Amino acid sequence: MDFDGRFLAWVALSALIIATPGPDTALIIRNALAGGPRASTLSALGVAVGILTWAAAVTLGVGVLLERSSTAFTILKLAGAAYLFYLGAKSLLSNANGQDAGQPSTALTLGDRSAWGQGLVSNLLNPKTGAFFVTVMPQFTIPGDPAIRLVLMVAAFEVMLLVWLIAYGHVVSRLGRSGLGSRVRTFMTRLTGVVLIGLGARLAFERR
Repeated sequence: MDFDGRFLAWVALSALIIATPGPDTALIIRNALAGGPRASTLSALGVAVGILTWAAAVTLGVGVLLERSSTAFTILKLAGAAYLFYLGAKSLLSNANGQDAGQPSTALTLGDRSAWGQGLVSNLLNPKTGAFFVTVMPQFTIPGDPAIRLVLMVAAFEVMLLVWLIAYGHVVSRLGRSGLGSRVRTFMTRLTGVVLIGLGARLAFERR
């Protein structure tokens, strides 16, 4: 398959979408501060699996249902907003409790399965991700395109996503554990919690 202008345009747009801060990025920051680079990497892998699930759903026609049914969209949207609220509140409360008691933050005990699951659930409960693959991806395809082209488009998105989120998580984790001190790390964790809650509120009131 030739990497023509359509494919390169898809790669450029995907890179822009991936680099734009959103719920996935906020979650990576939260878990990088809470559990270090391993936790943020596992969360990034969970997000990547979520993307694959959305891509498969679009292929099977499930994404079209989400796009056409306002009820399905609203239910998924509110579930995603509630989950972002939960993660944001948990980040704020666990950090505050740990610091007030003079003990290590309970957020630091983030396990591998929890980190991976949070990335997966956060992505799957974001209807805008499904809408992106339903409405945007078809603009870069034409009837008769081979299946390998679609596979490579999704693969390119996945590779860029993983590189960006994993690198982002490692940088944030290093900054959080540098000489900036625990107070700065606490501030960053609380700020991320506020951002997650804000993103949840935006998602709850967002229209298609």
